[in-house]
Amino acid sequence: MAFYLCPDNDVCATADSTNVHKHNVSIGVSLGTNGLGLELAKTSPYKKIFWRVGTTYLQYHRLFDVNLNTKSTINIESDLKFNQIFLATQFYPFKKVSFHLIGGVSYLYNFNVSAFVDTNTGISFEGVEVNAEDFGEISVKVDWNKFVPFVGFGFGRVIPKRRLSFNGEIGCYYMGSPKIISEYFGILDTTNADELIPIIERNIKDYSYLPFINFKVRYRIGN
Repeated sequence: MAFYLCPDNDVCATADSTNVHKHNVSIGVSLGTNGLGLELAKTSPYKKIFWRVGTTYLQYHRLFDVNLNTKSTINIESDLKFNQIFLATQFYPFKKVSFHLIGGVSYLYNFNVSAFVDTNTGISFEGVEVNAEDFGEISVKVDWNKFVPFVGFGFGRVIPKRRLSFNGEIGCYYMGSPKIISEYFGILDTTNADELIPIIERNIKDYSYLPFINFKVRYRIGN
């Protein structure tokens, strides 16, 4: 049809291929340290730059017991959630190589690193005797920024030349300085725990970087 609408076949072929290129999109499924992910990628007006938007879901919950001896057990409930929505740009500096650079920003809509500690037995350990009621409960949560930038690099085509492509990427988030949020009653009421928290925050302020590695399968939609 393009032949009849345009007297110059080369011009029509170029315009048609450019139009197809601009409207190519792909969907991808990822698995890695970010958990399971789903994303949509699209070409930009610039041939070497592509846009991506997506989400990942990671959740880990574990309850385990620390046995101090046959009479004393401490219960620790840990919780990790890393759920995000992200917007990223991929740049391919070399025309015939699938190596690319990645930059973007994530919104961590459900990010939680926490632990809850109590005991059902009390503590009888090396001369220390504390019953369960006096021990009480301890809840500690480590929090970072909600909006976090990230950079990285990878290999693979964001828009497959064929229907499928396999990608890998390595990068790092900048999370900001961590903050500790604690709630407790019982044994810690008799300590200076509130005074120690700012000191601990200063000591861990450099723990602001979170590396990631992901593997992806992409499927091209359209021509």
